[in-house]
Amino acid sequence: MNPANKTYHLPAGYTALQSILRSYRFLKDPIKFVSRSMNKFSGTYSVVTLKKHSLILTQDPAFINYVLKENHTNYHKSEITAERAAKYFGKGFLFSNGEDWLTHRRLVQPGFHREKIQALYGIIIDTIHRSLAEFPTGEKIDMYPLVYQVAFNIVINSLFTIRLAQETMSELSRTFSEIQDFYIREINKPLQRFFYPINHADRITLKKSAKMRAIIKGIIEERQSNKASFNDLLDILLNTRYEDTGLPIPEERLIDQIMILIFAGHETVANTLSWLLYLLAPETKVMEKLRASMATMNIHDSVKDEYFTAVINEGMRLYPAAWMTDRVALKDDRFGEYSFPKGTVILSFFYGLHRDKEYWNEESTFNPERFLSENSKEKRSKNFFPFGAGPRLCIGNNFAMAEMSFFLYAFLKEFQISPTGQVPEMKPLITLRPGKVILNVTKRPPHR
Repeated sequence: MNPANKTYHLPAGYTALQSILRSYRFLKDPIKFVSRSMNKFSGTYSVVTLKKHSLILTQDPAFINYVLKENHTNYHKSEITAERAAKYFGKGFLFSNGEDWLTHRRLVQPGFHREKIQALYGIIIDTIHRSLAEFPTGEKIDMYPLVYQVAFNIVINSLFTIRLAQETMSELSRTFSEIQDFYIREINKPLQRFFYPINHADRITLKKSAKMRAIIKGIIEERQSNKASFNDLLDILLNTRYEDTGLPIPEERLIDQIMILIFAGHETVANTLSWLLYLLAPETKVMEKLRASMATMNIHDSVKDEYFTAVINEGMRLYPAAWMTDRVALKDDRFGEYSFPKGTVILSFFYGLHRDKEYWNEESTFNPERFLSENSKEKRSKNFFPFGAGPRLCIGNNFAMAEMSFFLYAFLKEFQISPTGQVPEMKPLITLRPGKVILNVTKRPPHR
């Protein structure tokens, strides 16, 4: 650990041998393992890998802010995130670094300005209403695949303003999920790559990715042949031009951006809403308060309602879709008492921070009221990272908040939910996905 004879002061943690011996426990339940390690090492610890590089895991909000915001120019996404994910999901802004990231982030950004998102409200609300019209009722309903499909329909309709065949929608949705699962297995079980020459698992996954890209390419070509104007994100991207050349986005890069928008635009929202319904099911007083707010507003107003926002924020606090994120140091750096060499990977553990009793009273309790307290606003801004932080703050945060507010309003208007006693399994993939979310669902009486 002394490149160029330098001495570094890493946080206490695990040696390479200790990390190998504990790898099974980490892979079996990473959130449980990291949470226990955070308690053991007071919120920040290091792991030495076999390649003699170090990982630093932290739920210290000051350290997280330093890496993601204050000194962000010294940090890129790691090779695992930026390069391996790009093989399957394309080189969109989510999985790129440096100038390439900055250029394409700026190209996509105009489509997510608040006024542009507001222009999509009608599409979002119409999609939610049509989806809920077919929502099943009964005992022990698995909510996750149903909510996942609603979120997927919303992002597809907002991107393309076209009715894709149900078979195509289902194929795209299923394939995105399969590719993500494969990518996570590839990271968590690197030895499986030795079997690729035999089972061709990587080639099969790349073929799935190519098929998705072909579908998107067909949609783009169809749109380009149509002279009509469409009020959707695809129109914005097709009309976007590079500042230096005035040229449009090349087709392959355009497909990359759309792949990322589809992935990020439905996966995180589906996860958050599913967790939120699970949290709300036993909380009749919270649902009554939401419905009391609904009595004095329409669905468009929900996105501006303080209590709706508080409920959603509390759901994201307890189950953040981005449960962890990584950055790699481009140069030697230091934070507080720690110093570390370039190449060190810093992992920000949002899940742990959001449940840290040092920063949150009754940290494991679902209590939306905490987000209504004027006295806690400054504290929350430093300790709450539902959409990340810094220049790479989630580009679709306003879109996501509107989507979740509209869904919550429409769903509670039509349905009543109650718990079954089942606790969803946490699946920490790229995002924090729930396993089955089993609830009782009944239709509410007609509105008067």
